[in-house]
Amino acid sequence: MAADNDPKHFVHKLAIAEAIRELDRALDLLLQALTHQGVLASAEGGNTGREALRLVCNAYAAIHYERDQAVNETTTCLGVVGSNATVIGRADDVNAAKARLREACKVIQNQRVRVPVKDGQGGRIVKSLPLVRVLLRELQRSDLNLLAAYRKIPVLTGRIERVAYVRARTRAVYRKTRDEIAKLLAGLDRPGVVADRARLARLPEGETHLALVEERYDNVRANVTFHGLDSRNRGRVQVSAELPLLYPLGRAKELPEIVYPVAANEMPTSTRPRAGKLGDQPFFDSLPVYRYLPGHRKASGR
Repeated sequence: MAADNDPKHFVHKLAIAEAIRELDRALDLLLQALTHQGVLASAEGGNTGREALRLVCNAYAAIHYERDQAVNETTTCLGVVGSNATVIGRADDVNAAKARLREACKVIQNQRVRVPVKDGQGGRIVKSLPLVRVLLRELQRSDLNLLAAYRKIPVLTGRIERVAYVRARTRAVYRKTRDEIAKLLAGLDRPGVVADRARLARLPEGETHLALVEERYDNVRANVTFHGLDSRNRGRVQVSAELPLLYPLGRAKELPEIVYPVAANEMPTSTRPRAGKLGDQPFFDSLPVYRYLPGHRKASGR
């Protein structure tokens, strides 16, 4: 079944197509401004200002999957760019376009459609796929990495004195009801899912929630210190920094002090999720779902 067969799906497709075109335009204008306006740039791994600016531009433009890149994996680029009001205005336009794309996709984020796909053996089978991915394929934008496309450029205000990066290996844990877990299992077609549905059904009636645990990822933050205060009267702020930070250069002739973190491969690793709340092993084979320990099965929150 093609998504276009449903008139509502066609409306969503048009909205997403326009949002993508707007984001493409905004990114092009930002990259032009960065390369033609006077900016100061530093980036981890960039030995010169020109090389740093190239890394920054590549990071801002990286909204598509690279070859062999995992689903929902994004490229991280640590950097700092001092620029004028024109560049910052272009970055604000990019962030607004990202927000509109996210809203256009959010409307259908939980909808799935059944479509025929190749089975790898010369035949075809019918699978249940997320509607947003089906529409992107019909728009010939199946390589669009939505997580990267949603990720906003961190735009700061105020005169920056120091930027110190902190890198951590984290994983998000989402508290889900049994009904929510059942819906996730219902949409899967992979080994172990039938047994997992049976495991869910056998749980005690009073065990109402389970934990869906995401894969670990590098979580990079930047601790920013200002000369004086920024536009929100803050002397210091911590921001998410997977993309290079952008700030008004003003009359400054050099970048602030920048402290980059230790390399990711030098960080200690751990595979245990939220010690003290969850069981040691996943409860399912087809999803990274854990049971809460008895003392936490009625706790609230994420």
